[in-house]
Amino acid sequence: MPRHTEPSANDALGAALSETLPAFGVRSENTRQIVGSPNLRPDILIVADGRSPVVVEAEFMPARTAEAEASERLGLEVVGAGARRIDAAIALRYPDDVGDADDLADAVRNAALSYAVLYADGSRFPQSGWLEGGVGELSDLIRLVSVPQSAVDAAADALERGIERADAILESLDRSRPESITRIAALLGMERGVQTFRMAGAIAANAMIFHERLAGGLPGVAPLSRICGEDARNPKGGMLSAWNAILKVNYWPIFALARDILHCLPSAEASHLLSNLRETVEEVEFSGANQAQDLTGRIFQRLIADRKFLATFYTLPASASLLARLAVARMDVDWSDAAAVSALRVGDFACGTGALLSSVYERIAALHERGGGDPAKLHPAMMEEALYGCDVMPSAIHITGSALSGAQPTVGFGKSRLYTLAYGRQDDSGVRIGSLELLQSSSTMNAVQHERPGEEDGQRGGGDGVANHRGCAGRRVRPRDYEPAVYAERHPRGRDVGRNRRRVRRL
Repeated sequence: MPRHTEPSANDALGAALSETLPAFGVRSENTRQIVGSPNLRPDILIVADGRSPVVVEAEFMPARTAEAEASERLGLEVVGAGARRIDAAIALRYPDDVGDADDLADAVRNAALSYAVLYADGSRFPQSGWLEGGVGELSDLIRLVSVPQSAVDAAADALERGIERADAILESLDRSRPESITRIAALLGMERGVQTFRMAGAIAANAMIFHERLAGGLPGVAPLSRICGEDARNPKGGMLSAWNAILKVNYWPIFALARDILHCLPSAEASHLLSNLRETVEEVEFSGANQAQDLTGRIFQRLIADRKFLATFYTLPASASLLARLAVARMDVDWSDAAAVSALRVGDFACGTGALLSSVYERIAALHERGGGDPAKLHPAMMEEALYGCDVMPSAIHITGSALSGAQPTVGFGKSRLYTLAYGRQDDSGVRIGSLELLQSSSTMNAVQHERPGEEDGQRGGGDGVANHRGCAGRRVRPRDYEPAVYAERHPRGRDVGRNRRRVRRL
């Protein structure tokens, strides 16, 4: 029987990973890949736009030097990767019998591999021992560790600083014009206070980050530098106009609440807030985190990991990822069939910041891509039909919508299935929030109510937040006035594609 060499096994593994990671570039046993070390030959190198390169150093058991060699690759810069350095390297062990297989490619595809991740900060996962899995599980791990964690941390730090500056602006406004903060608190379903300031700042910042991403791919969306830059005459009016234009495409969960918050602010404070948050967006852009598609939710998850920041308890990313894998593993579906995948219905009826829904979506998209599908083409159906999220907090729905939309930020979609529902709400059929029957065509899903303010002094305004616009009527908002007002989501051609009505109530 043949005894294969490690380079041959690495080529076979590289070919298998190319099939399971079609959006990544996978190179095996190549020189001239590392800046400053042209003769260095990584066993397997995986690269993708907006992500950190990942190296796999592999040996047959007992693989005594694989971990040391993987550690030596950390911090190296990869040629053509946009100055990205290797932040994570994987030490991998082939079972000894792989080397004796007649069909090496088949043996590698079906092997029980063992591996561990080494990080540039000196940490190891797992801390001791080895993970075990096949090529599919290894590709999932590569996808996960290729997210540039250092960039996420830098972006989250910048976002946190920006939110703190917004906090100070809104706190000052609360002293001079408390009615504005009262209206914002009503929109958020929160009591007035520091958490209102932080959440309002976070929502505005997130909408601006997403706006800047759309400016690079959605026609007619001007960059923030033009709308609220130093030379802008009316930053508030310009931003409201821009967000209303985006809402005609959709992105409703992201921009509707942010727009309504901005609408509550007097022009001077709004300009100050937008100017500060524009600087925050620039810092996030500079970090490089905004280049990857799935980082919108991760940045917020990084912020809420410190549970004191928003004084709210949400599912943490590691727990969400584990639960998502367990749930998706029970789905009996042909992952290569886009129609079958689109027919799935996944609901989280206390979705918080969307950690579970985002993890499930990421897992489904990865399996569909592994089966030869295109996640971008799948995105509209997932957003419009497959993913359901409910929460009593409008701010939670905003963050969930951002995280899910961020999977394919330049791919448009119609109305989503994300709803703010008052606790204990019951529709005509007797269905309550928290019930699995919400996945059915209940009237609750088609008649969720949303409250929005009118103009700055509280008079009735246009349904889309623009004065004198002939939209659905807004309702005057007063302290303790929680009667619902209704506005409609609009199709790009002006066709009403269904009402997204949400009611905000004091918690």
